[in-house]
Amino acid sequence: MEEKQLVKKNNGMPVLLLLVALYVASVFLFVTGIKLGTEDSLFLPAFLPAILWWGLGWIFCMGLKVVKPQEALVLTLFGKYIGTIKTDGFYYVNPFCSSVNPAAKTRLGQSGDVNENASAHGIQLSLSSVNKTEEPANWKISLKAMTLNNAKQKVNDVLGNPVEIGVAVIWRVSDTAKAVFNVDNYKEYLSLQVDAAVRDIVKIYPYDV
Repeated sequence: MEEKQLVKKNNGMPVLLLLVALYVASVFLFVTGIKLGTEDSLFLPAFLPAILWWGLGWIFCMGLKVVKPQEALVLTLFGKYIGTIKTDGFYYVNPFCSSVNPAAKTRLGQSGDVNENASAHGIQLSLSSVNKTEEPANWKISLKAMTLNNAKQKVNDVLGNPVEIGVAVIWRVSDTAKAVFNVDNYKEYLSLQVDAAVRDIVKIYPYDV
């Protein structure tokens, strides 16, 4: 799966203003339908469009998307990958498109991705203690460079001596399509690969010659 970047104009604000204008117009039509109606019947040509818009207009509002700097929005339409928006701005996309980020609720011990309460008390999270917070999930993918600091692990060196070792890895997402669709959870995958690499490296060298 290769990334396909969508180049779109910042058309979110004009569409938002249009939707607001349509809601205002629907209220006007509704009031007009009541005034032109009688006690027995309503003026249906003005009354029905307003009711239909109130019932279906919210669907079009779902297409409004805000992308911040150093963020990416991976979009799928009925299960098919259609592209990624990587330029910051206010956009309008197909309202039936859904944002995909399988690691949205995963919290690891890394910069920009830890629970604020845990950080305040000096608690370090690792893959073994993934924290599912009650905060709303961010379905956008961060493109910033982040520092992953996994928990210390006990590994035997080439001489068989037990060694406690930790590692800090600076990483970032370069291909959003591969991160989302090629692995189940790219954050957990990264953490496991880091632990496996540390074990393989430590087994090659002696701790003390």
